[in-house]
Amino acid sequence: MQYKIRAAKREDYDVVPELMLQAMEDIVFSFIQKQDIEEAINFLTILFKKPNNLYSYENTFVAVDEDDNVVGSVTGYNGDDFYKLREPVLELMKKQYNNDMTPEPETEGSEFYLDTVAVSPIVQGKGVGSHLLKFAVDFAKEKGFKQVGLIVDLENPGAMKLYTRLGFKQGKALDFVGGEYYHMYVD
Repeated sequence: MQYKIRAAKREDYDVVPELMLQAMEDIVFSFIQKQDIEEAINFLTILFKKPNNLYSYENTFVAVDEDDNVVGSVTGYNGDDFYKLREPVLELMKKQYNNDMTPEPETEGSEFYLDTVAVSPIVQGKGVGSHLLKFAVDFAKEKGFKQVGLIVDLENPGAMKLYTRLGFKQGKALDFVGGEYYHMYVD
């Protein structure tokens, strides 16, 4: 089956936040300060529907099947805009969850940063993730970025293997929201 990639629409909010949750589960639970899947989806949905934030539909591409059903997503942005795009996330954490936490930066800037990459369980192992990543790297290159980066959990060797196969190199280790990650990048 062939999957098409398109820019996300605001209306994709009924699927994409669940995919994002799959990519960030423990991180989102830290943001909302509870292990509540429905509340985590609500948090991501609020942000996905709004412009100008890390998790906005504006920064997201989706893989769709022939019936336009969303089966995967990748969210990325200019790493130099990280702090500006993070502000609405921090504001929502404070206002709705009384959480003053300021997570460590995931990117040092000077790259197109891939924040979340997720594939629906029904199509995992069918190349959708690779297709999304290749698309995102090509998009970044077209926009003039010299590097595309992401972080990968040290406890997720499968993802690390995929990124390495697609040309990503292992960068430095970093702590993020209580977990240990590697920054990986492709030039």
